[in-house]
Amino acid sequence: MRVEVYDKRFEINTTPLETISVSSNEVTIELDDVKENRHRIKFSPYQAIKVITIDCVSSREYFNDYSFRNGYYQRYILNVDDSEWINALKSKLSDNMANFLNESIHYVLPLQENIIEIIAHKINIEKI
Repeated sequence: MRVEVYDKRFEINTTPLETISVSSNEVTIELDDVKENRHRIKFSPYQAIKVITIDCVSSREYFNDYSFRNGYYQRYILNVDDSEWINALKSKLSDNMANFLNESIHYVLPLQENIIEIIAHKINIEKI
């Protein structure tokens, strides 16, 4: 498992004031960036989502060198290469010919109180 920054230009605020909406094929998260601009992030189609309180996970799993480049932890949208979660889901597929998870990406949003993990095909970030 290797964790990388998805987009180095988009830094998440330390208090992002996030809202999470889940529909049948899309996860939408609204949050603030470090300049206090509000953004809407859409993940679609998604295959899985986890929301974990920060107290129940080791945040070290989501560290990478870029996140500490200024001597303090900076929050970015991350993606996980060779995701154990995607591999576990692939092993449970009921259709042996299904290959939709091959196109999926494991995204991580380390927010203030929660870690949000999403497996989805695409991400779209827009300022609102």
